[in-house]
Amino acid sequence: MEPIIVNRKCMGSSFSIQAYPDGKNQTRAMIGAAIALAYAEIARVEDLLSDFCESPFNDINKYAGIMPVKVSGEILSLIDFSREIAQDTNGAFDITYASIGLLWREAFKSGRPPVVEDIAMAKALIGCDRIEINHERSEVFLPVRGMRLGLGSIGKSYGVDMAFSVLKRLGIKNYLVNGAGDLRVASAPDAPRAWKIGITNPFRKDKAPCGLIQVSKGAVATSGDYERYLSHDGKRYHHIIDARTGEIRNDVSSVTVLAPTTTIANAYATAVMALGLQEGTKFLSGKINARGVIITPEGKTVKCNF
Repeated sequence: MEPIIVNRKCMGSSFSIQAYPDGKNQTRAMIGAAIALAYAEIARVEDLLSDFCESPFNDINKYAGIMPVKVSGEILSLIDFSREIAQDTNGAFDITYASIGLLWREAFKSGRPPVVEDIAMAKALIGCDRIEINHERSEVFLPVRGMRLGLGSIGKSYGVDMAFSVLKRLGIKNYLVNGAGDLRVASAPDAPRAWKIGITNPFRKDKAPCGLIQVSKGAVATSGDYERYLSHDGKRYHHIIDARTGEIRNDVSSVTVLAPTTTIANAYATAVMALGLQEGTKFLSGKINARGVIITPEGKTVKCNF
């Protein structure tokens, strides 16, 4: 039986959803309708979390240093989750990185990295522990004008997870939701085989896989230095920042993480890229709910929890 595959551009990335009818009472039309609802959920998440335009999440940035912003429980949960990762990485992963993130966003347009003085000024605005949260009133306040939150590291993956949940609620059994390589899969107990997921070779321009993993359920996410980067004066800069320094590390080429949800997998993969090889290996090896593969610029492979 052939799967139904629907590809779309969402959240600034290429998404793909594929699902198999169960061979009993699910028609291809029913599967197609379920996939359409999953994409509608991704669009809802994008409207909720975007930091490129007006959104409920971006209101937090808009009113930084002015007033607390009432947010949904959904946004509050994502911020709480992000703060836990920040604490766990000693601040290398930090969603208040976004002030420096803006500098690097402009750098990728201009082809020149930010100057040291600008990084130092933006770095002074970073710190998850400075976010003021009132859970009873569901309010978030950034106390300093210019502070910014950004969910770029997990927003897309959260969209994958929410689309996955829609398909699960609708009774789909065998399916895959892929958001630009960050994906989550489900398999029925009687599925003939597991999903085969390729690990991208970070050194090949054609993105050919350097390995395969088989997954029946759960999520896989990869962060790397090959998707978005700039080269300047013989040095390569990717897009993942160590929020402690405002700088970009160069001792990890890619990280692939397997975890229960895509949000967790992507957060961990991003954290390892920010932490670097030594700290990142220790961080990922200490996770009981995840395992992963780190590839260094020299081509060395480091397995964590395999």
